[in-house]
Amino acid sequence: MIKILFILICLCILANYVILHLKAIRTDKETDNDQNYWMFTYDFKEKKKDSIFDREPEDIIREKNKKNKLIVILYLLSALIFIYAMFFFTKLIYFILN
Repeated sequence: MIKILFILICLCILANYVILHLKAIRTDKETDNDQNYWMFTYDFKEKKKDSIFDREPEDIIREKNKKNKLIVILYLLSALIFIYAMFFFTKLIYFILN
């Protein structure tokens, strides 16, 4: 039970670390804020472009890819935190009832 609690605490610390990095990455100043940091970059509606040949600079594309990968990691961490929390609570209930 101590091992599960330690893993749960480590996962929560890691998730907070990823959230801080996601809030620091600003790919678009108008749409990014502290409330929608968990959304993928392609969830936002793009502005209409004048030409189909207008591309974003490579550094912005790399930042968006980095942000999307961090969001996937955050979702996986959230799922692991949920699984380990349920596992911890079942162990705790089993300990209390026995």
